[in-house]
Amino acid sequence: MTRKNAAAVELGRKGGKATARNLTLEERKESARRAAKARWARTKELVHEISEGAKKLEQKALRSAARGK
Repeated sequence: MTRKNAAAVELGRKGGKATARNLTLEERKESARRAAKARWARTKELVHEISEGAKKLEQKALRSAARGK
């Protein structure tokens, strides 16, 4: 496992807070909207992948049942 530079880690912790202090209220709202939209896009993509996988399993089960297995 690699060790991280302690100074870099500390700067990383301050990054989001420092950025937020320099943004207007409207800019922070827009940033939050974009972040939420990105999170929901990933969720929708995962739901789609799961439903596609379930459809494939169902089709496989139906084919297997039709063959009498």
